[in-house]
Amino acid sequence: MIRRGFQLKLSIIFACVMILVLFASGYLIYKTALGEQKEELRSKIVSMAKLSSLLINGDLHSSIKPEIASQATPAYIEIKSILEKIRKSDSLIDSVYTMVKSNKEDIWVFIVDSGNKRGITAYCGERYDVSRFPEMRKAFTVPSVDKKCNIDKWGMFLSGYAPIYNSQKEVVAIVGIDVTAKSIQRLQLLLAKKIGMILLLVMIFALFFAWLVAKGITNPLRVLTNAVHEFGKGVLTKKVEIKTRDELEDLAVAFNNMTAQIKEGRDKLQRHYLGTIRSLAQALEAKDPYTMGHSERVTHYALDIARHIGVSEEDMNILKEVCLFHDIGKIGIPEKILSKTGPLTEEERHVIEMHPKIGEDILKFVEFLKPGLPIVRDHHERPDGKGYPHGLKGKEIPLLASIVSVADVFDAITTDRPYRKALPKEVAIKILEENRGTQFDPYVVDVFVGYLKENK
Repeated sequence: MIRRGFQLKLSIIFACVMILVLFASGYLIYKTALGEQKEELRSKIVSMAKLSSLLINGDLHSSIKPEIASQATPAYIEIKSILEKIRKSDSLIDSVYTMVKSNKEDIWVFIVDSGNKRGITAYCGERYDVSRFPEMRKAFTVPSVDKKCNIDKWGMFLSGYAPIYNSQKEVVAIVGIDVTAKSIQRLQLLLAKKIGMILLLVMIFALFFAWLVAKGITNPLRVLTNAVHEFGKGVLTKKVEIKTRDELEDLAVAFNNMTAQIKEGRDKLQRHYLGTIRSLAQALEAKDPYTMGHSERVTHYALDIARHIGVSEEDMNILKEVCLFHDIGKIGIPEKILSKTGPLTEEERHVIEMHPKIGEDILKFVEFLKPGLPIVRDHHERPDGKGYPHGLKGKEIPLLASIVSVADVFDAITTDRPYRKALPKEVAIKILEENRGTQFDPYVVDVFVGYLKENK
């Protein structure tokens, strides 16, 4: 596998460039967002002021005289209760108050004050110089809000104002709402945190994006490297798909052409191997006229059984390649035993039971036939454990070997042998059914017998 050092270096370079750009753009975004936030806050303050003015009864407010004694009147108490509720309705609000003009142009008078969060309250009749607050001076005409924070004896505030109307739609007072600078700073801190969180998320995305870009550069090399490793393991069917429209894509095409040519050469060599082994098998059968064509017929039956069972295409190909050689091990068995017309002795039976193992030893050096070796080795095993060469039982026996076992015996029963004539198909079927579960896999027998009865 290609080392990741190159990809890591590219990722770091891309990430550093993107992070620098992000921090510069983040600062600009923060400044812009801060200005927008202030405008949004000013809009919110003036909206709260307008809403508050609607909650105050102008006629009732006009009945309050601008003097301390008025603080005990029901009208004062009622309006103060309303102002306190307004102050508590939003954590940004520090205080809410009402004011009227005095007989001096820039001197206004407090009427009702909710008091601020520190418990300081302007008394009824307290005078206040508004000459330094141009937005406040507009309040008797239109709702307004300060453009920047103002400082007085109560602290630093950003304030909004709205006129209070009586039942004749006349302006009789104004309501003011103060938002402390501390609240504004809290909002700025919150904004900074949000911007910081966004920057962090974008930074993570930038790192991921940088990794993707680096991966896009190095991935084609990794694909080629993996393909070369697979090639080294003998896998020649894997195609390299690279769509980069550059030299890497040309290299992938050249690699695919090379593997295709090598695969074609290997296939030819495999066909030569198969041809050689097939010749040996045919030479073996040619020595005995009774077994002439036995392997071809067994292969034919085995493929029919496998097809009706529904084995995979891979297993079908294994059967096609290996079933012809299931008895190749008989090359190592003396001819006098193979052609003997009478019963075999115990010693002769032991010798002939060696042919599955001999066949496995002959074929095991042919790499592409290795998946089919269990067919050659185990086609004489029995579910009851009385088979050979290893005495396997039940599910220990590979399915393909069980298929060949049934096909092998059926052909042996229905063809002439030195010690008897061929038996009818009906008799062969009866023998298979009588030995299902002992000598033969019951499922394989059922499938094959069903097939034979359907195809008379």
